[in-house]
Amino acid sequence: MKMKITKDVADKLCFRGRIVWKEDMAVLGYTNSSVTIHFKGTKLKVSLRTGHTDTINLPGLRIYMDDVEKFSHVMNELEQEVMLFESAEPEEHTIRVVKITEAAMSYVGFAALDLDGELLPVPEDRRTKALFIGDSITCGYGVLGAPDSEYDLREEDGELCYAAFLARNMNWNAEWVSASGHGTFVDYLNDTENVLPREFPYTNWFYDKETREDFSRFQPEYIIVNLGTNDSGPIWADESGNTRRGFLASYERFLYVLRKAYPEAKIICVLGTVAPGMFKFVEQVVAKVNMEGLKGVYGVELPEHDVEHDGMASGHPSKATHEKDAKRIEEFIRRMKL
Repeated sequence: MKMKITKDVADKLCFRGRIVWKEDMAVLGYTNSSVTIHFKGTKLKVSLRTGHTDTINLPGLRIYMDDVEKFSHVMNELEQEVMLFESAEPEEHTIRVVKITEAAMSYVGFAALDLDGELLPVPEDRRTKALFIGDSITCGYGVLGAPDSEYDLREEDGELCYAAFLARNMNWNAEWVSASGHGTFVDYLNDTENVLPREFPYTNWFYDKETREDFSRFQPEYIIVNLGTNDSGPIWADESGNTRRGFLASYERFLYVLRKAYPEAKIICVLGTVAPGMFKFVEQVVAKVNMEGLKGVYGVELPEHDVEHDGMASGHPSKATHEKDAKRIEEFIRRMKL
């Protein structure tokens, strides 16, 4: 039986991440957004849509059955039907479809289910909530690529970034708001338009510039902010210091935005993996807001990635570096008893 993703159907599924409900579909945008389906039956097929079919921007999905990876899928057509499960006799399973590519380059619309069987309730996720905010590093940009490979979204894997490793290590229910090349005050090309503080209030700025996020929907206990890498080039190139001052002001304003949206969250600001020398500016802002009474904000400097020992992936941190950064942040949280 084919079912559109109406409210009655959606209530029996579990969507994670910032999901835009528009055009008769649930739109998975940001890194590691997902849908979980618990069912009993003989067949489960899904109807998907996307807006990208050009070779380098094909969105990627990973499918799990009962928490075991089943297969990966690349959306290379605007509309596709994907068979997730088929058997001769009815079986009960939980299938999770994860979008492992970022919102700025792609979306996947979850349009319909074709199920021979019945939907069952998905158990409530009671794990600690966490929110990751960042740029290409937080998206897992290029982690599957060669050291100097050119951009290709198929070499991006959000489940292999430091944030995903940390979420698994800590057993968190995590969400992402991240975009490659984007910054806090300017992007890597010195453009003030492509910045996370501007995009953050929207559920998915890259798909829908009208729908604003309801912050009460997902209240994280931890927020990890990894911003400043893309601001660094313009900052070092600007001898006037104006870009640096703009960065400091923008970073500070953004921390106040986060505190207003998430009053109880512990905010951990990290930086340094491919932006040596930049953490001192983050540290300056963290110290300032703490003095002003904004409590629960911390800073963690990450060392520059060790290319000689850990390699490089598309000019970005390798999987080994991501794993090490995850452990560094985890150790800070445990040491500080946060």
